[in-house]
Amino acid sequence: MSNPYDFWEQVIFEVLDKNRLTVPKSPYGYVPGPEKSGLFVRSIGEPKGQIADWRASVPGSVRGVHAVEYRDRYEVHVDRFDPAKKPISHLLLESPGSAILLGTLGLLAAFLGGSFFKK
Repeated sequence: MSNPYDFWEQVIFEVLDKNRLTVPKSPYGYVPGPEKSGLFVRSIGEPKGQIADWRASVPGSVRGVHAVEYRDRYEVHVDRFDPAKKPISHLLLESPGSAILLGTLGLLAAFLGGSFFKK
């Protein structure tokens, strides 16, 4: 069994080179969860049928690594902007659908708040 830190550090190095990577959970035995590495934290992502989302920051860079966990695999990719370091850039460029939804909800809240205070 591999050390979780070493395993996921290698995945990060590889995905930074290739930009996208699929890590099957069980072709060669045990694959440690990203949370056991100390490199990834639980996060949120756009719903795609996943079990969980995990993110790791890239030291000295604004990029981040996003691992999307499915029942049988992890789909790992590089985000141009780590949401922990550049949340607005991440929303606008990596997740524009979420940015539109948040903007719409913000406008709706402002409208409803304005209507409430006028009464």
